[in-house]
Amino acid sequence: MFRYVFEFVVAGFVGWIYEVATVWIMWHYFSNRGILHLPIVPIYSVGAFLLLINKKKKLNPVILFLSAVVITTVFELGSSYLLEFIFHKQFWTYETWWFSILDRSSLVSSAIFGLMAVLYFYGLHPLSEKISRKVPKKVCIIISITVTAVILTDLIISVTALLR
Repeated sequence: MFRYVFEFVVAGFVGWIYEVATVWIMWHYFSNRGILHLPIVPIYSVGAFLLLINKKKKLNPVILFLSAVVITTVFELGSSYLLEFIFHKQFWTYETWWFSILDRSSLVSSAIFGLMAVLYFYGLHPLSEKISRKVPKKVCIIISITVTAVILTDLIISVTALLR
């Protein structure tokens, strides 16, 4: 469990950094991205776990990149429509991006997600395995439960506020 909590937090935090950096670079202002109060964007975490579908196969980086581009594009498009249906709010747009797909995704962002996927499989995923083996089991359990409780609490508070 520790491994997946660790990966959820890191993928979500990297997603938050990417989102904040993108807004800063493109529009020159800080925007605390995502729906949580924590610096975690859960869609990146969920997207990273979706990419674990490829884990059972040992894919070369090019095939991994290409499959991640397809998976993340479809996931981003679907998530955009689902979140808008649930919250009656559009959380992001790519209307000013090159190669925009229905203003809800972009081939540019999909390529970036593909690169992130390669880094995830060849960096974060093996690192989480090493850490989870080295940290004592009781510590892993305590950390996992605590972090999960904090994230779930933030999620409940954030979703409740969005639904109002």
